[in-house]
Parts: sequence; structure tokens; C-alpha cells
Amino acid sequence: MFDNLLIWYGIWSILFFVFAVILYKAKNRKLYFLYFIFGMIFGFYFDIFSFTFGYYSYPNFFPLTIFGIPFTMIIAEGFSVVITINIFEITKSVLRRSGTQLN
Repeated sequence: MFDNLLIWYGIWSILFFVFAVILYKAKNRKLYFLYFIFGMIFGFYFDIFSFTFGYYSYPNFFPLTIFGIPFTMIIAEGFSVVITINIFEITKSVLRRSGTQLN
């Protein structure tokens, strides 16, 4: 049980580090922070329905939960939204520089 929690916090730390680097390098930090907040909100929204209707469950080793959903999971979903949007923007700028037509 402790090993799984340690692995989760390792993954969470990596997501946090990438999120922090993105915020540090971003020109518009407020926009990325809004992506983070809305990622947390939408992630929680989908998790609460999926968890309530029994589509999946979480192990009981998380110390802080909100309606059964681990708080660190909610935060990680915000991190993931920011990372995904940043990857998309980087890909978009690379394709524009290469002359690829984007619709």
C-alpha cells in the first residue's frame, strides 16, 4: 500500500514540476492558471459522476478526499490540462514555422 502511494506522489511531483516550468516560462501566467482551475473543476465534475455511478473507484490510501475523490487527483487533473494545452500550443507553433497549413 505504501509503495502505491509513493508511486502516485512521484507521478504527482513530475506533473507539478512540468506545470511549474510551464508557468515560469509562460508569457500569460494568468491564462495558464485559469486553465489549471478549470481543469480541476471539469476533472472533478467528471470524476464525481463516474465515481458515484461506480464506473471506477480509488484505493483507500489517499489521506484527503472530497466526496471520495482524492484531492491530489483533482489537482493532477488541473496540471494535466495545462500540460496538454501547452503541448498543443508548442505543436501548433512548430507546424506554423514549418509552413504547414492549419485549419
